[in-house]
Amino acid sequence: MKYLDKVKLVNNRKEYNENNVYAGEIGTIFEAEIRDNSFFVIFDNHSDSKWYKDCIIKIEDLQFVEDGNVKDEEILEALPKQNPKWWCKVEDGHIINLLGEKKNKIPYDYKS
Repeated sequence: MKYLDKVKLVNNRKEYNENNVYAGEIGTIFEAEIRDNSFFVIFDNHSDSKWYKDCIIKIEDLQFVEDGNVKDEEILEALPKQNPKWWCKVEDGHIINLLGEKKNKIPYDYKS
């Protein structure tokens, strides 16, 4: 999972529901960086381009749906200060940066 990928929300949480975002909805990762093991995701209803919902979603509550076809160079350009050390992708259960460094030691345990 990375910037501009389509993702599905698989769990409900109070903070999501307060933003009218519920499990089963499909959204797009809309910011390049990962903060606090979370992505900023935009959800739209596809029938009115002016209407959307956004929410900060924990990685563990997201399921990959579709590749946004964004290259690492484009991710780097979208990162604040174009810093390749910022966490920005989830691959094989690891949060990684553009240098390939892993944040979590145990795959899929994002707090490890």
